Amino acid sequence: MSDEMAPHAPLSNDDGFWGLLLGKKYDRIPESERTIKNLVSEFYRGRTKRIDTRFESTDDLLAELEDQEPDCAQQILLTLWAEEKWAQKSSGGNGFRVKTDFREELQRLEDEGLFVEELADGFTLVWPSKEVRVTTREDDRVRSRLFEQAHPLFVRTDGDGEIEVRGAKSRIKKFSKTFADSDGVSRIGRSQTTQHVIDGLASIFDDEIEALTLTDVEFQRTYLPDGSSLSLSNPAGVRNDLNSDAIFQELVDLQSLSELSYLGFNHNKTGKTVELKVEREETGFYFEIQDRYLPESEKEAIQLLIEDKLGISFDSIYPYDVQLRDSYIFHQILTGAVETYNRYFEDLPEEEQSLLNEFIDVAEIDTYECYRCHEVYEEEKPDECDECEGDSFRDDIRREVSVDDEAIHEAAFESLKEIRDTLSDNGINFLDVSIDGYETKHNDYIRATFQEVASAGKEANTHRYEYINYCLGNGRLPRRINQYLLNSVLVVYGKAYLNGREHFGTIDLHDLLMTDSPEDLLTSAIRDSKSQFRNRIIGRADEAFERLQDLHQRGAAGEFDDLSQGEREELKEEYDYNEFERDVFYLLKFMFLFTERWGREGETETDGCLVIPEDDGYFIASYDPKLTYTKNGYDLDAGEKNKAAWYMITENLGGALSVSLSDDENLDAHLFVSNNFREGQFPYVASRIQEWFEQSEDVEKEDIPVAFLPLESLLSLYDTFDRHYDPIIEYPSVKAAFRRAFIEKIRSGEDGYSVVDTDACDAVEERVLQALKGTTRSRTLKDHTE
Repeated sequence: MSDEMAPHAPLSNDDGFWGLLLGKKYDRIPESERTIKNLVSEFYRGRTKRIDTRFESTDDLLAELEDQEPDCAQQILLTLWAEEKWAQKSSGGNGFRVKTDFREELQRLEDEGLFVEELADGFTLVWPSKEVRVTTREDDRVRSRLFEQAHPLFVRTDGDGEIEVRGAKSRIKKFSKTFADSDGVSRIGRSQTTQHVIDGLASIFDDEIEALTLTDVEFQRTYLPDGSSLSLSNPAGVRNDLNSDAIFQELVDLQSLSELSYLGFNHNKTGKTVELKVEREETGFYFEIQDRYLPESEKEAIQLLIEDKLGISFDSIYPYDVQLRDSYIFHQILTGAVETYNRYFEDLPEEEQSLLNEFIDVAEIDTYECYRCHEVYEEEKPDECDECEGDSFRDDIRREVSVDDEAIHEAAFESLKEIRDTLSDNGINFLDVSIDGYETKHNDYIRATFQEVASAGKEANTHRYEYINYCLGNGRLPRRINQYLLNSVLVVYGKAYLNGREHFGTIDLHDLLMTDSPEDLLTSAIRDSKSQFRNRIIGRADEAFERLQDLHQRGAAGEFDDLSQGEREELKEEYDYNEFERDVFYLLKFMFLFTERWGREGETETDGCLVIPEDDGYFIASYDPKLTYTKNGYDLDAGEKNKAAWYMITENLGGALSVSLSDDENLDAHLFVSNNFREGQFPYVASRIQEWFEQSEDVEKEDIPVAFLPLESLLSLYDTFDRHYDPIIEYPSVKAAFRRAFIEKIRSGEDGYSVVDTDACDAVEERVLQALKGTTRSRTLKDHTE
């Protein structure tokens, strides 16, 4: 076939095929130049050595393709492509032994919905797929449609019944579950060993591997005060730093090798990266190599070298009990892991066995397995099998480990409840510390209350805190902690310890029960909780903003006008009062961290409390979100007026906000927040509330304003805060300007009330911009632009 004929040949015209082989390179080739010769030349680049070992040159490859039918030519190219991808994927750990006909097993995969392509040289492509929604432009419209997205797994057989699979872990997991579901297929798994590997791994501190330079190391726990992880990285090598006096013995030592999670090497010959990862599971841990960019010819040699120099085996699972990991075994057993209990419990120290016995119950259940069909019966041995009528059974005992969460809560409470009086942490004093139990309908908590005071003792730097702490193991975090964004420390055990918990201060249950200084663990966890608290809010606030913005836009477009009662009820099911209250809280909490959400069912109390630090104390306001789907707006009738006044009076007398209020502090305002107000009611609501105050004997008669915050204004405030987030957080002067301007708008009303409208919000942003001009950041930016 001549080159002039090629543009009309099926092989060169298959856009999808060449797009797979060349990716974006294909898109950059003009259509007029997509001849078979040009396409093969582009494919040849970067694969020269691989192709030349078989075809000697691109001309020989081209000649071979032109001699073949299009399907055979595609198979040749796909095989070369698969060989390259195969070499780029990490080796080992995903092997199978096939006793039956391999093609029959592939057919079974196709029957299960997987697409299979057999290639040459023992290669097979298996394409797991999933539906994804893609937004595309169609002429003058944009539409979103579902497509089947497929990614390849590369399967290779050695011809003697063993195959290896390479590709993404998630796809291999899906493939393995389906492929191994056959009597003729078995996984080539790692074997348990009793070998001690700590001594071998110790060579990373002192023995050089000439072929490999250690460039990265990571320990998941160190001797830092909070046990933080440690990562070292240096392309020139980290061994000198790892052995320096500042790190070795101070932060990590030989025992820390049981906390090793990652090693990175540079292969000096090829300049490629080789990664060694520690993977942990129920019965032990194993090593996994990531060598995806090494030439295939180098992979086996490097694996053998690492095994030899570090004294490890990639085919073994190492038990925890010989690797200095008693605490890890402790938590594994507290997940209810039977295999871990069976293997390790008797070898644990007596103190840890005694602790675990307080928290677990081990039941032994007699089992009887039919020899013929493997049906299993429990507790009583049957006369014959119901499935196959066999009468021979294998006797065994199955254990179940159940975890007593209430006992763990009680033990943690006992360890913490004696903490009293004053604690100190990094220049901060915790005064009047009190620990008590706190119960709700569904959960038990450990409550800690204290007054935080800077060492200088300045009143402006104090705040009263309430921490609702929870013992989290194998269940879910109570919704209340996140929905109300409560200050919380988690005492973690079992799965919660093994999986970690982002954005919370945590106390390891094992450490808590073993320590003589529980107060140090508590103060450290509170510090972590405070430093990470904003990360808990950000995502929720963004989502709340989207929901509230959608609500506002729909209302502004008239979507809620002239609805029937039934239609309004349907909208409430879609987005109800509680969800509106939650989302308003998330936005206020994002801007003003001390904001609290109240409004508990069955309690006569405000829906929330807005607490904003000022120079000489706090501005404290109760707030009440009001959702309506009516055109006329929310009806602040006499009941609402009375309720608002009741909130203000009772909170001044020490209600739900007493944790936030000091003895000499009163409530400063009450805010109504609504997506649609009846503005004509504003004067009457304010006057009615003031009448209540005049009639009360226990509340000071000073004017306490009522403020009305339309949803549009709340969204505008949030947008201002979000757009100027970094300087507001980093510069106290900018943060103070935002707070002060907002408070002034609440206090600046007439006739006992104020309306924080969009003009007021624009004025708040203007104050932020003025404050920003005085920062170093602003001056630097100005100089740069000039």
